[in-house]
Amino acid sequence: MSVGAAPASPIDTEICVLGAGPAGALCARRLGELGHRVLLVERHPFPRPHIGEALTPAVWPLLDSLGLLPAVRGAGFLTPTWSSVRWADEQVRRVRLPAGTCGLTVCRGRFDQLLLDTARAAGVTVLQPARAHRPDRRAEGWEVPVTTPDGARLLRARFLVDATGRSRILGGRVTRTGPRTVALYAAWQVETRPSPPTCLEAGPHGWLWGTPLPNGTYRAMAFTDPEQLHRSGVRRSSLAGFLRSLLGGSELLRGLAGERPASAVAVCDATGYHDLDPVAEDRISLGEAAFALDPLSSSGVDKALQTAMAGAVTVHTLLDPGGDRKAALAYYRDSQLSSVEQHARWTGGHYAEHLPHRGNSFWRRRARPLPAPGPAASPAPSPSPRTSLAALMHRRVRLAPAGRLTSTPCVVGDQVALRPALTHPALPRPVAYLGGHALAPLAEALRGEHTLAEALRAWGRTLPAEQALAVAAWLYERDLLVLQP
Repeated sequence: MSVGAAPASPIDTEICVLGAGPAGALCARRLGELGHRVLLVERHPFPRPHIGEALTPAVWPLLDSLGLLPAVRGAGFLTPTWSSVRWADEQVRRVRLPAGTCGLTVCRGRFDQLLLDTARAAGVTVLQPARAHRPDRRAEGWEVPVTTPDGARLLRARFLVDATGRSRILGGRVTRTGPRTVALYAAWQVETRPSPPTCLEAGPHGWLWGTPLPNGTYRAMAFTDPEQLHRSGVRRSSLAGFLRSLLGGSELLRGLAGERPASAVAVCDATGYHDLDPVAEDRISLGEAAFALDPLSSSGVDKALQTAMAGAVTVHTLLDPGGDRKAALAYYRDSQLSSVEQHARWTGGHYAEHLPHRGNSFWRRRARPLPAPGPAASPAPSPSPRTSLAALMHRRVRLAPAGRLTSTPCVVGDQVALRPALTHPALPRPVAYLGGHALAPLAEALRGEHTLAEALRAWGRTLPAEQALAVAAWLYERDLLVLQP
């Protein structure tokens, strides 16, 4: 912008999304599909290099529902089918994943570009490259100063979506969900020799992970306590030597220690945290702007996509004059907190499995043994619901006494609304729908003195017989359907 030139007029939009990573791009796309005017601001030109290439098998149904499977399958990404693991003890185990349960290793530059292209196709306006500065909340909405190659601009929006990752442009208070962790990482060129498989290995003061990448390189990462770097006197100029020493002491990745990385060795924060207030009536935080999981879960991208979908339906409800704002806020807060707690339990249990160095600070601070399972239910149904329940058709059944129906925020179509959901100590979360059918009317039908056959006939007025039987089996397997004396 030349000196003395008139300032450019502000850009007005309904929703401004800051950050075009997986969370921001997918949320923007979905809001565009729902008819909102969306402006997406991204600081870096795409495709950009980015770590976090491993996606878990949970991503496949999500990609399918988004119509992205053909593009992802045609992008040349990798689906590792086996890995080498040295974790609980000193033994190396070769783990082969059953067919259909493999994850996905992507080139993040190309993967993120695919998601951004779908946002554009949904009518989202993309401002890129453009650096957003700290947003300012005004009585009439948000103002976001941005810097572009053409000069400074001012964005004005009714609603703001923070998808800026760990930089968290909206700030706010977070609480750590685990000890402080750092990750050292680099890539090695392995085209001239057999590539190591995907590897996971525990060491005295942390753990190592490595995997082949679609571009022919091999990514290796080391996770440890920041204090370990300080005790070893590691500075940025000596990161490569420190990573080389960790790789050299490993069983699975020591071959990389004697080779020069194809990229500079870098270090980043990998500490898990949770935003205590991720949503309000005029703003929301997605992905790592809302929470970051322990890297052991390898679920960062998956969870970013899931928060994007949950965030989009929440924002759509908040902006609808007839939407249930209270339910939308509760739904998003509860769903984020549930994910954080679930993964904290999962990773704590896996850290507790490691035995050789369990007395060391790194492992001791992270291990959270899972509670011992309670007594096995009796009788335990077999996988075939028709076989397991056939002998019980003449018996009177009822809902377990601890089962309750409570009003719970749920996704209903494209909005959040309160619906009755079944709660019970055996359920990690309230369940409102099962197989797309409301569970409350089915549970209510179990309040009387009915045999199982009578209950199934009553359910058959709204459910096909096979689905009614599947619901009964699901309830019975979880001790939610009990036999009358």
